[in-house]
Amino acid sequence: MVRCPRILFYAVNGLGLGHVSRLLAIGRRVRSLLPEAEIVYFTSSEAEDVIYREGFAAFKVPSKSLRAQAGLRPGTYSRMLQTVTLNLMASFHPHVLVVDTFPAGAMQELLPVLRWDSRRVFVFRAQRMEAARTALMQNTLALYDLAIVPHMPGEEEAPVPDGLETAWTGPILLREADEALPRAEARSLLGLPEQGPVVYVTFGGGGDRDMDAALQQTVGALAGGPAHVAIAAAPLYRGACPRQASVTPVRYYPMADLYGAFDAAVSAAGYNSTMELLHHGVPTALYPFARQVDDQEARADRLAQAGAALRLRSLEAAEVTDAVATLLGPDVAARLREAGPRSVPGGGAALAAERIVELCR
Repeated sequence: MVRCPRILFYAVNGLGLGHVSRLLAIGRRVRSLLPEAEIVYFTSSEAEDVIYREGFAAFKVPSKSLRAQAGLRPGTYSRMLQTVTLNLMASFHPHVLVVDTFPAGAMQELLPVLRWDSRRVFVFRAQRMEAARTALMQNTLALYDLAIVPHMPGEEEAPVPDGLETAWTGPILLREADEALPRAEARSLLGLPEQGPVVYVTFGGGGDRDMDAALQQTVGALAGGPAHVAIAAAPLYRGACPRQASVTPVRYYPMADLYGAFDAAVSAAGYNSTMELLHHGVPTALYPFARQVDDQEARADRLAQAGAALRLRSLEAAEVTDAVATLLGPDVAARLREAGPRSVPGGGAALAAERIVELCR
């Protein structure tokens, strides 16, 4: 075992916080197994403070979204990203490099360093096959030592080149059910009513321009109904949260600590939000958004067919209110509170951490 291993988690995030949250979940478990390890995160997420909250050091570059808003030309941004990546890798010189979703980096900035003398781990969340099977993806994966697949064996496709060792860990969660706070304490921290049903509305980390319209439409359908509405004021969300007597914006990270506060949820079908809600037994209606890499439609359909969640076809008021009424019904709620954790068992982050620690020997 290396005496003080250096581990770099590389999370070039997309529209939400999924990549960062997944790598934070693994990093927390690595730290518990190897307290002497030096752990650093590299990210382009505009919510990098979530890394600080977990007690890790982070280096930050602008996201691609901010690059466009700030008027940086793609060539300028690419040079900056490549230079920072090369300098961080050279100065930190990690024993293990852990990369999520994009094995070559968002702009292929990792290609020059993947032959350096670090061990390389790729966290391979399910992707659309047209993205997963590209020559760039498969040729880059051949440079890795281990692929960690955060799904149950046979649940998803994760094509890898011949010879690449693969570990199917099951879902990787930032917080597991035994870490959640009790219902009364969770509601108190969020400023929610002590009594009565509460429905949680969330559409991801907040970096999606479609989120504002989806949030407004969903809250408009539910406000004034039989349940109080808690709106996720996500870390990257810049819109105005609706404020009414029956509506409360809630801001907390990670919200999974407080899922016991909610009786039901309406959520986007992104990997992290979906896995966390179901693992924590929150009866959930999933609404998939179109994504270039992540197939939210397939995830929502699979979980609905398994009886672990409801699947929304639209956010029309009648469909949303009917779905929430169904979720709050005692029989359906009881069934989903059992089916969700069965579909999304815990332990994935610990298994992933164990495999990374093995590479430090």
